Amino acid sequence: MTAVEDIARKVESLSGHSLNADEGVFHGSPNSQIKGATVCWMATPDAIEATAAAGHSLVIGHESLFLPYNFQTDPNLPEGWKDWPFNRQRVGLLDKHDLSFMRLHGSVDDICIFDVFAAELGLGAPDFVDGLVKVYEIAECTLAELVERVKRCFSMPTLRVSVPSDMQSKVRRVGLPWGGLGLFVNVKYQQRLVEQDCDVFIAGEADNYGFRFAAESGIPMIETSHEISENPGLRRFTDILSEAFPETIFSYYENDCIWQTI
Repeated sequence: MTAVEDIARKVESLSGHSLNADEGVFHGSPNSQIKGATVCWMATPDAIEATAAAGHSLVIGHESLFLPYNFQTDPNLPEGWKDWPFNRQRVGLLDKHDLSFMRLHGSVDDICIFDVFAAELGLGAPDFVDGLVKVYEIAECTLAELVERVKRCFSMPTLRVSVPSDMQSKVRRVGLPWGGLGLFVNVKYQQRLVEQDCDVFIAGEADNYGFRFAAESGIPMIETSHEISENPGLRRFTDILSEAFPETIFSYYENDCIWQTI
């Protein structure tokens, strides 16, 4: 059988570095042997239930199990945060089904999530690379045309877009603040793309300040959603684990986008 620790060592081998501080086993034992594992973007109640229904013993989530988000490193956590219904429900379900939880975050971004997002958009090889800062050249088109392209790529009927000039403005140099890198807490990533003369961003999740940072830098930003931008890469990561550990069953659970337009 595969041990949870075996998965950690494989991820380190593939990423080329040790697990990050926000990665590892946050519920259960890192030394346990697993019957199977379910990979998901977030260990939501439905993802936990799906893991149990599959007869698996490990949930591998990309995002934080608990909120506040940085509970592992934040020295000023609010009193009683473990008893918030959000957190208590997740722990209760993990305990009910005797499941462990392992978070694999930035390491999986390094291994495949970013590159799969770019591939889903049909962007080809990057024109500029500095770690996970990558810029892509596309045939010049209007912002409106690129928005329609993104809709088709992810089968999304609507998108949020910040438009500093107009929808007919020409774009060709694309930056990808995937996942949560369109959020205001991550504008330093956007700034690195600004410095590479991007004229459009295709993001995962953005917020008001994040949109404004891009717009006031003269760059329109197209938002897909955090989940939508990372789900394809997590599906690929599930295949990678299946290939690395053929004796263990790995399943993928897709977390749907949490919001809808009405």
